[in-house]
Amino acid sequence: MQRHELLQIVRSALGGTATQSAAELALDAVVRAIRDGLAEDGEVRLSKFGTFRMRTCRPRRLKNPRTGEEMLLPERQELRFSPSAYNNRCEERGPLPQ
Repeated sequence: MQRHELLQIVRSALGGTATQSAAELALDAVVRAIRDGLAEDGEVRLSKFGTFRMRTCRPRRLKNPRTGEEMLLPERQELRFSPSAYNNRCEERGPLPQ
């Protein structure tokens, strides 16, 4: 799903009479809140949806296949998402009715 599709869903959830800019503001507010929560706590839990979590990946040694030169990939942060058990149960039941 892409951003413009999410905006259409948000717009219809706001009653269908909401403007495109109102839907963009709502979506941006949610994304900003998730981003700020990750920066502050490293984890954001959304009940009945899942958990966004920042994970530190340790440095690794890599080898360039062409030259054989060894390189060091530095430590980095990686975003992980784990769906909630509720979300998994809903998937087993099939799509939600419209």
